[in-house]
Amino acid sequence: MRKTLLSISVITLLSGCFSDADNDIQSSLKQPEPIANVRLESVSSPEQDTFQPGQPIEIDFKISSELLETEHVGVAFMAIAKDKVEQLSSHQEPEGYDLGTHYIAKLADGEHSFTAKLMLPNEEIPSDEYVIAAYVDSANLIENEANTDDNRSRDYSDNAPTFAKITIDSTFYHDFALDTLNVGDGFAMFPDVGRRETTSQNAPSHKRADIVGHFDASKYGHLINEAMVSAKVTVAGVDFDAHFWQEGEDVYHDTMKIKFADHEQSHYFPYDIAVNGILLDKLQQSYDKEADENTFELTFTIEDLSAHSEANVENNTLKITVPYSLYDHEAPDESWLEQHNLTAPVTSDEGSAAKQQPSFAPAHALKDGPQGISGFVNVPGFLWAYEIYSATYGDKSKVAVVPSFLSWVQLMSVNGGFAWTVASGSFDLYMFNKHVNLFSAGASGIANGSNGTASYAMNVSLLGNSLIKESETVTALNESYGYDWEEEQKLFSTTFTIVIVPISVSAGITGSVGVNTELKYENQQFSIGGDVLSASLDAYATAGIDLWIASGGIGVDFLIISDTLSATAYVDISKALSDSEIGYGIDVSNHMKAIEGEFYLWVKYPGYKFCCSFPTKTATKTLYNTGALYDKTWQMINYSDSFKF
Repeated sequence: MRKTLLSISVITLLSGCFSDADNDIQSSLKQPEPIANVRLESVSSPEQDTFQPGQPIEIDFKISSELLETEHVGVAFMAIAKDKVEQLSSHQEPEGYDLGTHYIAKLADGEHSFTAKLMLPNEEIPSDEYVIAAYVDSANLIENEANTDDNRSRDYSDNAPTFAKITIDSTFYHDFALDTLNVGDGFAMFPDVGRRETTSQNAPSHKRADIVGHFDASKYGHLINEAMVSAKVTVAGVDFDAHFWQEGEDVYHDTMKIKFADHEQSHYFPYDIAVNGILLDKLQQSYDKEADENTFELTFTIEDLSAHSEANVENNTLKITVPYSLYDHEAPDESWLEQHNLTAPVTSDEGSAAKQQPSFAPAHALKDGPQGISGFVNVPGFLWAYEIYSATYGDKSKVAVVPSFLSWVQLMSVNGGFAWTVASGSFDLYMFNKHVNLFSAGASGIANGSNGTASYAMNVSLLGNSLIKESETVTALNESYGYDWEEEQKLFSTTFTIVIVPISVSAGITGSVGVNTELKYENQQFSIGGDVLSASLDAYATAGIDLWIASGGIGVDFLIISDTLSATAYVDISKALSDSEIGYGIDVSNHMKAIEGEFYLWVKYPGYKFCCSFPTKTATKTLYNTGALYDKTWQMINYSDSFKF
């Protein structure tokens, strides 16, 4: 009996022991709590074997991430000579060449593939075999990471998956590239038959732009930073030379010279093209009024004038198709006037002009309509001379201005003679693809010979707010209108990312706009004179950094527009009843300088050096670095005569 009890006790004791041991084993087999981690899985060698200093290079790589949603993560790349690759594991800074950083907006769980667009430094690099190493989280943003050793290329061997292999040829790389080509508002306007001569074959002598736009271009390699640009216009399969306005020379030439401010970044270059007589004739003869759309082809080519060979000449040319139309002789009908917010004088009875206030088109309303239109219509009982101009200067995704101008004189012999004069202008401002009507001003008047009265109007607005709005019918008038505004005004905001750093930009204008116009009516002569519109506006901007590890700011010394629209117009209807004659004169000129200077952003941020340090790096993003190609004075309209009826 005692033996049995002992056996039971032993069994019970052993049972308790095995239970505890089993619990310990089960506990030891449980998986540890996962810890956030990012891992560089692979770096692939590019298909091309050999590269040169200053040459772009693309590298495919893979990473895996666990329990991470870190934002603004950089992956740094370095080229290291093959015989120095062991320095990566010796805890000293390796001798290598920084290729740049790939930006990942936000990490996500799982394995992900990327392509990094990098650049070999534009400096002397010895010819040799190299490996390309990578490091994930180049600014050390991930906190409490499980393992930082697997962030980088590691365990080098001939077949190591986290290293790419290339050969570097110490000969410097050289290449020009046309990146984009744009016509200001996407279409062009040309005068119809009879409006301009059609026989000249060389660069035009006039100062009227027929096609305004910009292109973006890049240069790679440090040896050459200047090039020549030529263009051709192809109409119905026939090629014609285009002619460029020359900055500072006040003429059109066959080509334009461009200069790249620095390596790697794509740069903005404005252009102003005028067509000669034979090209205009071809455009006119090829135009089909019944067609849904008439087009020509515009081709730009960068010409390398140096003795050095380019790596790729196929990217030196860009071709686009441009819709175009012609403007004709016909006097405006009511639908055209209504479309452009103009009101024609009513002349059906003697008292109607006294009841009606004159109207003028806010020139910014013309920005989506005809551009560069002028005309002179003289038929029995009616004369009409006008000029309408609107064009986009700059890049709307950065900073652009759309100046619009309207000059107008209309004479009619009805009821003792009526005369209608208009001068107006405005600026529409674009920043970061956002738009505001900045400033507009205009003066208008109607002289009525039948009852010796004049109806006049004056209107000035700034940023949608009316500053001057006055109209009246009078028998005598001698008024001067002046307004000056000068202020710093923030209007737009956006965010750019430079390398891995988001930078918030608030931008707008600083400077002044003004009006200085006289309106007179005496002895049945109505006149407008003065600077209807003037402006001197620079870009104003501030910047804020959205990443706590970085600093930065903005550099802006940038002219948006400097402009003076001067108008002198008169009509004399004192002899309308006695001699059936109206005297008139209109002289409108414009001086405009637009889009000039520098506008750039810069940041300072930490960048991993493949060992143990995070030195500070500086990067910039250039929006503009350009001279003022558009610096021109031209006569918009100039007529003076008498009108017999």
